[in-house]
Amino acid sequence: MRERLPRAARQSWPLALILSAAVVGYAPAVASPFWLDDYFYLVAARDLSTADYARAVFTPWSSEPLLPFTRDFWRPLAFLAFELLEPAAGGRSWPYHLLVLAGHLAAVVLTWAIAARIDPRPPVRVIAAGIVALHPGPYQAVAWVSSVNSLALPLALVAWLAFLAATPPGQPVRWRLVGLSAALLALGAMTREGAWVAVPVLAAWHVAVTARWQLRRRETWLPLLPFAALAALYVVIRTRGFTEPLANREIFDWRGSHTWRNYRACLEFLLFPFREQLGGLAGWRHTLQQLSIPVVPLLALGSAALRRWPPAILLGGALLSLLAVAPNQLGIGPRYLYFTIPWLALGLATLAADLLERFPRVPRALPAAAGVAAIILAAVALNDRVADWTRWGPGEQQRWVDALRAEYPDLPPGTTVYAGGNVPGWLTVFGGVNLGPAVRWYYPEAAGAVYVPPGEIPELGPGDVLFIAP
Repeated sequence: MRERLPRAARQSWPLALILSAAVVGYAPAVASPFWLDDYFYLVAARDLSTADYARAVFTPWSSEPLLPFTRDFWRPLAFLAFELLEPAAGGRSWPYHLLVLAGHLAAVVLTWAIAARIDPRPPVRVIAAGIVALHPGPYQAVAWVSSVNSLALPLALVAWLAFLAATPPGQPVRWRLVGLSAALLALGAMTREGAWVAVPVLAAWHVAVTARWQLRRRETWLPLLPFAALAALYVVIRTRGFTEPLANREIFDWRGSHTWRNYRACLEFLLFPFREQLGGLAGWRHTLQQLSIPVVPLLALGSAALRRWPPAILLGGALLSLLAVAPNQLGIGPRYLYFTIPWLALGLATLAADLLERFPRVPRALPAAAGVAAIILAAVALNDRVADWTRWGPGEQQRWVDALRAEYPDLPPGTTVYAGGNVPGWLTVFGGVNLGPAVRWYYPEAAGAVYVPPGEIPELGPGDVLFIAP
């Protein structure tokens, strides 16, 4: 035991460093206020009974006015997180932030464990876990309270890890672990649809790597049947027995011209996730993103042509995962890459380890020192990006809320707040749909809020107020 401990410590210290760096990177988000969609969930969790809330979130195509997201997204476990946390956390945001951050750290650890299982080379696990932990693109998937649905990622990763343990090469299938894997994936799919991308990766790895020379045997395909049955059951539930479509075409349309445009944008963010700018990127940053579009597809195709199936499958899974978000008619952003990064990280880490092996004379201390420096710099950059987001996002909205509450400490029941002037831009999108829940959270008896565009004069009813933000 004494001999093993130093070796274990030598192998695990990079993971400890990576996890610490992730905590440092996302530290500014822990104290950030609620933002935008958060208030829909908070108001519904407060105002609906537990039974009504559960009925709304578990019913596909629900029509609950207080929780309109249940109409277009079937994510009952993610929605339930607010019902469970709201009585204990109340108006404090940090318990929600800690939950999402814990899920992210779990995804990092699971990426490390998967990398160690599929490839014994230490650089693979270090590089893959580092990318998942510190990739700056999808930071809102960890920093935003509404991203509690990101907990589907660790569920999907642990489902694959369980399947790998259930199907060791050349050994009998461990059916209990197969069942556990399917159950974990079901929980992931009930948290966010992105968990489903684990299934094609799982299946392709099983066929092309684990059981590559046994494709004619029935036993090779049997472990995949529970996932096929699970997918069929999911479709039946999501479509309410085929009486509703699988997805609302007003939000997700795979046939629209926007799909390829969104897909290209996702590819731009993968390798060069520069900070968002009003009006989009320009100059050399945009040029670099444009040039990077074919890199990952070419790496995947090249790996397949060379029969390097591990990176081909992992990078192919990353590319496939983008099809789950590209049809979004409401637009996409870097945060939608969260369920893509692990597969990208594992694929790139495998190729990076291949490259390192071509330079055997390079001292081991050199790549180790470079890795430590990269982790530290990435943590600092991520911290700066998250802190900046808290200022222009949740922070700006909270300043508006505080100004409203300072001018109107109390509002009579049924009051509608008409908001004009310097209203934060994010609160004005889609006709100011996010204004109502934000106001109702702080004024439970109020009717809501209406955004007043510049130049318009609203007709106030009895008891209504006009708030012109300074």
